[in-house]
Amino acid sequence: MRIWELHGMQCEGAIRSTPDGEADVLGLVFSEKAYLLTLRDYRPHQLVSLVRGAGPAAAAETLANQFQDIAIAAAGRGLVIARGASGPVLRRSDELKQSEPAGRRP
Repeated sequence: MRIWELHGMQCEGAIRSTPDGEADVLGLVFSEKAYLLTLRDYRPHQLVSLVRGAGPAAAAETLANQFQDIAIAAAGRGLVIARGASGPVLRRSDELKQSEPAGRRP
């Protein structure tokens, strides 16, 4: 069982696995590394509230901006928005392949 599946049980099913094995929070998809990075600042119920209130696209933009600032300050890894078939996908910046289209890079 993946960690977000456990979180999904705690958040009444708002977090689940995609067929590709990534985390889906109410339509905002996270790679495993991006989900774990996000959990440094957000508890699962806070993440669900953010996506529920702002929508998947705006929540992705908020998180990418927040973690871009953190990455620059700490010379670490940030979050980037990649285009998915059904909506925004957040990936950690070191996961993005050169050939993969991205909406925002740190």
